[in-house]
Amino acid sequence: MIPQTEEKEDVRKGLDRVLRDAESYAKRLLEDSSEKVIIVHHDDADGVCAGALLKTALEDRFAVHTICLEKTYPIAIKRLQEQGKEPIIYVDLGSPHVSTISTFNRQKRTIVIIDHHDLDGLEGISEEVAVLNPEIHGVDGGIYACGASLAYFFAHSIKKNVEKYSGLAVIGSVEIPGEAKGLNLLVLNEALKAGVAVYDKDSGRAKVLWNGKFTNPETLSTKLTIMASVGYYDEGPQKALNSCIKCSWAGVEGYLDLLEEKRKRAYSSIMARLRYAGLNKLKRIQWFHVEDGFRDMGVKVIGTFCSYLMHQKMIDEDKVLVGMMNMRSDVPGLGDLGEVYVKVSARAPKRVLALIDSGSLEPLSKALPEAAKRVGGFGDGHAAAASGVIPRGKEKEFLELMDELLVKEGVRRGEKQARVTLESFLFPKKVEK
Repeated sequence: MIPQTEEKEDVRKGLDRVLRDAESYAKRLLEDSSEKVIIVHHDDADGVCAGALLKTALEDRFAVHTICLEKTYPIAIKRLQEQGKEPIIYVDLGSPHVSTISTFNRQKRTIVIIDHHDLDGLEGISEEVAVLNPEIHGVDGGIYACGASLAYFFAHSIKKNVEKYSGLAVIGSVEIPGEAKGLNLLVLNEALKAGVAVYDKDSGRAKVLWNGKFTNPETLSTKLTIMASVGYYDEGPQKALNSCIKCSWAGVEGYLDLLEEKRKRAYSSIMARLRYAGLNKLKRIQWFHVEDGFRDMGVKVIGTFCSYLMHQKMIDEDKVLVGMMNMRSDVPGLGDLGEVYVKVSARAPKRVLALIDSGSLEPLSKALPEAAKRVGGFGDGHAAAASGVIPRGKEKEFLELMDELLVKEGVRRGEKQARVTLESFLFPKKVEK
């Protein structure tokens, strides 16, 4: 039984335009005379699956080089783009930094950004930069797409037999809550037709083919994210890509077990410290800093730890949770960036999210990036979950700025706060990533 949903007319038309864009941008890429292409992908399961889909489609035409980026650091973009003229594809990241990517494209190379996150605007970008994103056509990329589903349709325009890898896009779409919609539904149906996925109508759940048997995509998503993020400095992203292409854990079972144990030990150590010392608190923020507690792990670990911490009793439901960790200054594949940074991640408990939805507080996607920008960093995210990078030593200033910026400008000037209704409190707006 193939699942179906009824999309609104404007959403359906917008998605049709996205599919046409995918064909157009794929054609443009194939017309490039270069022999090499660089794929820059995110370090979560969606980004890894998207990177694998693109690699399988392009390696017959190009020599493919992959780089995993945890955040779209401006300094990393500059270094990556300042040498060579081969095309670059940014997948599952890049949309919040389109202008930066365009500014640093001094070599006038072909660049394709495949992403479903919020855009920073397309004004003034160079004609060499193409952006494949549902948001351009008024479609919510946090509901109707994921990085891997967009990558699948782009890849399909290049290599028609990519259907046998369509299960990877189903794994990538796990990060979008609820039933599959839009491009995520289209690619699920592709996977069902190709025999690499099955769908149970009664439960409304799909399984994808992995290790020769049908497996819950949620489980695969978690393991791929652990491999790419916890193993970020130990070839984890490349091992995750290879696992996706094989649709198997063959050869990496022991490696994955070691990473899961490493993360478990680090989590236990930090939790013991927090239970003893508690969280630091400002007026609207509760925060902690693990310092080097996640040393040699990718920075996504602090975000997943914050999500885990949100379910613990020590959390104050009336304050935004902010976690911080020291970062290494090097990026695998790019070398030392020459800067010392701290990764910050923020989560909004339900009561805080109700205030955001009612208009009393700024969304984290606005307050965190603005505070980071003012101290020399950058950030992006969603209303209830955001992250950023700031210079080390600026943590106190950042926290105080964000604590102030969380309150709407009008409220800070004494205007009456919007009323929190029972409906907005009980059913806060969902955040997709």
